[in-house]
Amino acid sequence: MGRFAARRLFQAVPILIGLSVLMFAWVRALPGGPEQALVPQDASAAEVEQVRESLGLNRPIWMQYLAYLGQVIRFDFGTSLMSRQPVRAEMLDRFPASIELGVSAMLFALLVGVPLGYLAAKHYGSALDHAFVTSSLIGITIPVFFMAYLLKFVFAVQLGWLPTTGRSSIRMATEHPTGFYVLDGIVTGNLMASWDAIQHLILPAIALGSIPLAVIVRITRAAVLDVMNEDYVRTAEAKGLLKRTVSIRHIMRNALIPLVTVAGLQLGLLMSGTVLTETVFAFSGVGSFVAGALFARDYPTIQGFVVVIALMYILVNLLVDITYALIDPRVRSAQ
Repeated sequence: MGRFAARRLFQAVPILIGLSVLMFAWVRALPGGPEQALVPQDASAAEVEQVRESLGLNRPIWMQYLAYLGQVIRFDFGTSLMSRQPVRAEMLDRFPASIELGVSAMLFALLVGVPLGYLAAKHYGSALDHAFVTSSLIGITIPVFFMAYLLKFVFAVQLGWLPTTGRSSIRMATEHPTGFYVLDGIVTGNLMASWDAIQHLILPAIALGSIPLAVIVRITRAAVLDVMNEDYVRTAEAKGLLKRTVSIRHIMRNALIPLVTVAGLQLGLLMSGTVLTETVFAFSGVGSFVAGALFARDYPTIQGFVVVIALMYILVNLLVDITYALIDPRVRSAQ
């Protein structure tokens, strides 16, 4: 398994190098060059040249790229133009919120979507099946930001069941050693703080997980239907095995591979959906900060966050590959 994971990591190196080239070229393709984004519009030619020298833009292009690659390897992305803080410090401060939200959204999608997809397959062609399929189509077509506003208006504003914004209540004073608010409450022994953080996560997680939920329902339904028609399932049923045993050992285990693929891809895509969700709920994570950076033309911040999110996407795909190998040893032996 270690050699399998190492091989997958080695295959990710060209992807990261290609991404660094694209980011390097993108910044230098900006109108007027990257220096124009760092100086006022009425800056003099001398001021622009001073910025060019400070950024090393007067050096040959290959030297600029090597210097940039060295910074990326050290996770040194410069200073944010908005906060005047190192971009790396902003990442450490904001990524826990987005990871907590993304994992919560994926857990919601899996815990609800897999059982619904399985039930739809077991009752294929029934009214229940048609209801789940129709609901999944509606879930895919509703934009994330609209779902976020709808949930916020109904459950937070009208009913008052859940908080409207933020990661925790203003009255809740607790330490945050890890940045993961739910975990911090458990670590510090303040379970009320954990429950408060969970309440603030419910609506954003449901909004963000609505599209993955719909996709997982449909994929689970299709995978289970394919497996149910296999000979080994009919053989197991003919032997008189318990329905629960057939469902778990023969149907669900073999239907997991396409489900793992979709779950891994959706988890990576959730990072892009956090921009809208975090903005609606004023959730202080990566998405809301990057949205502000786009409007402020804070290119060091955008560049840094894009690279790190791409790295996370690669790691998620690595976990998917490892999960493949654990579920089906034939995948590992074929590599």
